[in-house]
Amino acid sequence: MFALFLIALFTAIGLASIATLADNGLRWWSAFGQLRRELCGGTTTLPMLRPAYRSYGPAPAAHSGGLRASTNVVSRAA
Repeated sequence: MFALFLIALFTAIGLASIATLADNGLRWWSAFGQLRRELCGGTTTLPMLRPAYRSYGPAPAAHSGGLRASTNVVSRAA
């Protein structure tokens, strides 16, 4: 019974390792493909980036309105 547990454990670890290596390999393949396109003079698209927010200094103008009372009604029915 313990042998079956060990076989199942090693199988799960092996599958997780293979999945991780495959994911990393695909990321490298994609990065090198993009590099080849850039070196050949092709156009590349920039990834969709999140807007940058500063974690220091004054708040942005859109969020500096101060605290306001909420106008939403909360239902306490379950």
